[in-house]
Amino acid sequence: MFSRLFQRVALFVAPVCLFLLSGCSKEDLTVRQSTLDPKGPVAQMQYDVFMDTVYLVVVLFALVGGLLVYAVIRFRARPGDENKPAIVEEGHGNPLIEIGLITASIGALVFIAIPTLSAIWYTHDVPAEAVPTSKLSAWYPRVGADGKENYPKAVEDQVLEIDVIGKQWWFRFEYPQLGLTSDAKHTVPNEIVIPKGKAVRINLRSEDVIHSFWIPKIAGKVDLMPGRKNIMWIQADQVGHYYGQCAEFCGDSHAYMLFRCEVVEPAAFEAWVKAQKAPAPEPTPGSKAAKGKEIFAAKTCAMCHNVSGQFGAGMFGPDLTHVASRKSMAGAWLDNRDPKAQLALEKQEQNTEASVPVDPATLKANLIKWIGSSGTSLDANGKPTKDVKPGNRMHYYAMFNVAGLNVSKQQFTAEELDCLAEYLLTLK
Repeated sequence: MFSRLFQRVALFVAPVCLFLLSGCSKEDLTVRQSTLDPKGPVAQMQYDVFMDTVYLVVVLFALVGGLLVYAVIRFRARPGDENKPAIVEEGHGNPLIEIGLITASIGALVFIAIPTLSAIWYTHDVPAEAVPTSKLSAWYPRVGADGKENYPKAVEDQVLEIDVIGKQWWFRFEYPQLGLTSDAKHTVPNEIVIPKGKAVRINLRSEDVIHSFWIPKIAGKVDLMPGRKNIMWIQADQVGHYYGQCAEFCGDSHAYMLFRCEVVEPAAFEAWVKAQKAPAPEPTPGSKAAKGKEIFAAKTCAMCHNVSGQFGAGMFGPDLTHVASRKSMAGAWLDNRDPKAQLALEKQEQNTEASVPVDPATLKANLIKWIGSSGTSLDANGKPTKDVKPGNRMHYYAMFNVAGLNVSKQQFTAEELDCLAEYLLTLK
């Protein structure tokens, strides 16, 4: 008696508990990395296909599950059934029912296949319907032989192209049509900026291992393959601050390989491009920042990092020309924004995060934490500080002094770290 009652209660309580647990997440569907809150046509198309599949599966589950429950209850053993034959006579079945089930299965597959194939075709590359070819491009109009700007002759003239290069463990973004490239010594690490409502073709490639580019609210993920260029396209219809990450395991710090996507108004995008091309300002002579610049050169930082207008040899690591204007660092793992402003916006819509400014104090603390980690400095107890991103190239290669066969880890004093951080704070 007790066993049967317990089973009935458990059958009811278990699904209720699962339903209640689903509400225990701190973040709702409007924030961070949710594919259920699409903000662009590509994400919307993928969401629609997903929901079509969910609706079909729910219907099939209800039908099959309902028939199963009916059969279990209708034909369950009852008192007195022990006198009946143990083996029920088997029959061939009903041909009409079998044909109907096969036809229904084929229909279900077709129901899923049609929108899926349509979505694959739509999301592969920029479709013509996503580009307003009747208007002149604001950023890259076609220039004729006479030197005058003419109306675009193809869809290509209206598509903003961005090259995404995956590295362990960060992304480099280049805008070849706008002059923000490695050759021009202007690149953007970990923070991709795109104009609202503009179709963007993403050219994906990797310089080491397989990575995967994914901005859940804007588009699905596509792999970055060594030796091969993949393409995808994105478009965001709402100004905001979106989160992305590498979605393919790529080594020690794969979990820390994040990036941000800032969607801005077209006018703000033009201003941003202009600012990215500007050289870094010189620090005030005799200041901590000026001393930090000397340390930057002496400690071999300039061998890997470019600072436009000051140090132009390094391209192996992220471009630091405007590092003080970025809202994140260390592969977007460390947030440079005002923590109090972020806390105030925690329960609001995600797009309001775009208004949260960089906090100089937070940025400086992050710079010191990042540069001083992985044994390059000592903590208050005289022990090497812990690594922020395990395995990252800067700490395992660039932070070494090599003299003949003697290899030693570079050490930064607290004063050197402070001066170096002050210098980097001037790079806006």
